Amino acid sequence: MRAYAFLGGALHFYQRAVVAELNRRLGLEIAVPLKGDLADLAAIAVGEPALLFLCGLPYVRSRDAGLPLEPLAAPVSVKHADESPGYYSLVLGAPHHEGSTLGQLTGLRLGINSYDSMSGWVLPVGEGMPLDRFASTTITGEHRRSLELLLEGELDASPIDSMLLAGEVTSTPNFADLPVLATYGPSPSPPVVLVGADFELAQRLRLALASLHNNQSGRDALALGCMARFDAMHDSDYDWIRECDRRAVTCTPS
Repeated sequence: MRAYAFLGGALHFYQRAVVAELNRRLGLEIAVPLKGDLADLAAIAVGEPALLFLCGLPYVRSRDAGLPLEPLAAPVSVKHADESPGYYSLVLGAPHHEGSTLGQLTGLRLGINSYDSMSGWVLPVGEGMPLDRFASTTITGEHRRSLELLLEGELDASPIDSMLLAGEVTSTPNFADLPVLATYGPSPSPPVVLVGADFELAQRLRLALASLHNNQSGRDALALGCMARFDAMHDSDYDWIRECDRRAVTCTPS
């Protein structure tokens, strides 16, 4: 079975370990996840069975467009282990904004990875991020590049996925020093998604993901992504994202 990772590269080692655990527990032969391109998602979704590590926003947009995507489970971060699967959009500032909040600042240079990013645009805008605080917006292409530009002082603020940030900090500790100017969310965590397969396989994978934390090898795999566990998920769990997307579209350039 094919596998694709559509999330940031900082989580790739964790995703590979999760796939290895699924193979071991279920006797499957899921391939090492390849880096996915959202431009190819429709073709992937109508092809042979595949496991996807996918952001919630392209999941709901693709599912609502009729593509056969089945959410299986979503991760719970170690930092919020007592909560249901969710993550936050943290508006991080350049180092010189330490001690400030977004509402206290004006004329900021905003950096976003994409207008189609849940954590980078749709979540904060859908939750009321004050766009009048920003003098300009730069599309950086990825969260890591936004973080680098904040450290370099080329940007003043950028909304960053809290789960991805935890992974990035393990390789670049200086990212942890960037001040949090505002927090939006939580949004349901990015689901592990199955395409092109039957109900029985979906159930086996869902149960296996939700039980990874029950032994040491599973906990070790989860720890690579700073995750505590997976919880089983279904399509209705992502209705919150659908509503947030409807709110954000009124502020999104066409």
